[in-house]
Amino acid sequence: MGKILIVGPSSQLLGVRIAKLLNIDVITTETKKFPDGENYLRLNIDDESIIEGNDVIIIHTTGASVKENQNARIMELLMMISSVKRMNAKSIAVVVPYLAYARQDKIFRPGESKFANVIVRILDSFGIDKFYTVDVHAPETLNEFSIPAKNLDPMPLLASYIKSMGLKDPVVIAPDKGAVARSERFAEHIGNEIKVHYFSKERDVRTGEVEMFADVDLAGKDAVIADDIIATGGTMANAIKIAKKCGANKIIAVGTHALLLENASYRILNAGADEIIGTDSIESPVSKVSLAELIAKELK
Repeated sequence: MGKILIVGPSSQLLGVRIAKLLNIDVITTETKKFPDGENYLRLNIDDESIIEGNDVIIIHTTGASVKENQNARIMELLMMISSVKRMNAKSIAVVVPYLAYARQDKIFRPGESKFANVIVRILDSFGIDKFYTVDVHAPETLNEFSIPAKNLDPMPLLASYIKSMGLKDPVVIAPDKGAVARSERFAEHIGNEIKVHYFSKERDVRTGEVEMFADVDLAGKDAVIADDIIATGGTMANAIKIAKKCGANKIIAVGTHALLLENASYRILNAGADEIIGTDSIESPVSKVSLAELIAKELK
């Protein structure tokens, strides 16, 4: 009896890195779409008995990408869980570096769905034994699980990368007041004397349009604008433009989950950012910080 790591189609590089650190076997998957749009997934095995009686780890991020949307990613995850459950795995630990729908954790307008909790309850109903995610938007959502569920903190890894860049008199900027606590923890990992500033943000709940305001002196300073998710890059681009107006020298955009949808990279760089840094929770050219050690340590 031993451990087996099943690498979902959206976390192949990260999965292989984790498997090497744990020194365990890897099983990949075969996926496709049927003509009617239904998803198909198969574990790349010839003998199902290799699953029976073993501890199985599934790693599969559920973020949207140019290849697939988050709905398909969630279906693939459920298919992997149901397959190893059917094959009588001894235990199932599920690692979802980016948990889709986690931002839908509050009701802003009448009639909306509080869907983050529903996603958690669906996963919980599949009979898994442990669940791990990284820098989830609303950690309290994980309380819906009836099993051990943990939100892993990538900020020390991201801060270490920032420190290696040799920035001049760096400051950390939270793109809105709600991100201040997170940005303060991030700044502490960079250095004890790192200051944190936040920009005021107002979002139209109907259109999604964002207005941002700030009055801080960033002259001669390198600014690190940190957020958990960079999707279309609108909020990040607005924060970058304001940081530039406030006198910032170099500007680094940091996001744990750099989805970078709808020309977000262009939008952020065009606004004045010098670099975009993300993790391999989403595999892309900006995935400069790997979560492999963080996740492997937890799985040990």
